[in-house]
Amino acid sequence: MKKFWAIFGWICLGIFLQFKFNVLYGIVFLENLNFHDRTYFVKMNLKETDAALRVLEVETVVHHSLGKDYFANVYIPKDYKVLNKEPYLGTESIPGYVAYSMSMKRKYRDVKAKNDFIIQPVDPKSGVEPKPILVFFENLKQRLHKDETFRLATTEGNTRLEGPEMAEAKYPQQLGM
Repeated sequence: MKKFWAIFGWICLGIFLQFKFNVLYGIVFLENLNFHDRTYFVKMNLKETDAALRVLEVETVVHHSLGKDYFANVYIPKDYKVLNKEPYLGTESIPGYVAYSMSMKRKYRDVKAKNDFIIQPVDPKSGVEPKPILVFFENLKQRLHKDETFRLATTEGNTRLEGPEMAEAKYPQQLGM
């Protein structure tokens, strides 16, 4: 019986060491891995202000995430000038787009960010054909998801956002994602 308890104790010690002495973290990690899909949400809303200015509200969520480092970058077409944010130069450049970083913060199982961009067409008199707003979700190793659901367009000085209220994509959980 003593040998059984000795082996059982070593196994428990190994489990505690694997999960960094935090049993709750280990339970949540295993539950997320086995029972939940990883879901990416993108919500956008365009609010009108004075003249040709618009406020583009962008909210990104990685639901049931296993990783600790998630980054979201929003690519806005160069036909629009963003007045309140500086471009983010730490990501890949895409011709015709300017990148802006979202400040992702972990909140229990989710990683969330919400930013407001004050946008204005570069040339308000001429129209802009609908162009997608790109949202890339990445971690330190790879690109996890790319969203092109929402489109910005300007006709006769009126800027509008085309797309659903919320875009969603689901993937099965995997280690290293």
